[in-house]
Amino acid sequence: MLDRRALCAVVLAACCAVSVLGVAGARAVPAVVAGSAAVAGSAAVAGSAAVAGPGVVAAGRPRIGAVIAQIRIRRMRLKIGVRQGVGQAVLRRGVGHYPGTALPGQEGNAVLLGHRTTWLHPFNRLDRMRRGDRIILRVGRRTYVYRVRTKRVIDPRDRRALEAVPFKRASVPNGRYVTLITCTPKGSDRHRLVVVGKIDSKG
Repeated sequence: MLDRRALCAVVLAACCAVSVLGVAGARAVPAVVAGSAAVAGSAAVAGSAAVAGPGVVAAGRPRIGAVIAQIRIRRMRLKIGVRQGVGQAVLRRGVGHYPGTALPGQEGNAVLLGHRTTWLHPFNRLDRMRRGDRIILRVGRRTYVYRVRTKRVIDPRDRRALEAVPFKRASVPNGRYVTLITCTPKGSDRHRLVVVGKIDSKG
């Protein structure tokens, strides 16, 4: 089984569906990623108190592939469903939610992955996001509005984007964040483009 660092590199590569150099067992990334929900369940959910905080994912975890929210971003002209999981079958259909991270609208960091250039390529325009832009997540009848705080390009093995407070190591939940991740530059898995938003209490 991949350790957490290797798992993160493989899962983040899912948005390009290509191999990750230097990761043991990653030569067949599609097969690994397709089963990432099960792997993430043992690696991430088991440590959910550290990743997403108590009570965030413990009760009523959604099944893999289930639609858990709708995401709308005006600047990206995006309106699409968010499904649980980050396997290929999920990402082919839109945006995937990384198991073990906070659910949309909840305390902690809701990490969402999407293709940049393939299938429905929902994050094709992620590079256009600016500080202050709204990221709207609709969960049932509730609407959560996040404002973009930061955008950065990181190494595929940099797992700080998955922290409860993005890019703050060993953090505990302190606010409600959403982190959007895709590959960059377009058509390459060389780096990851990450956009972080925080809940806008004013709506």
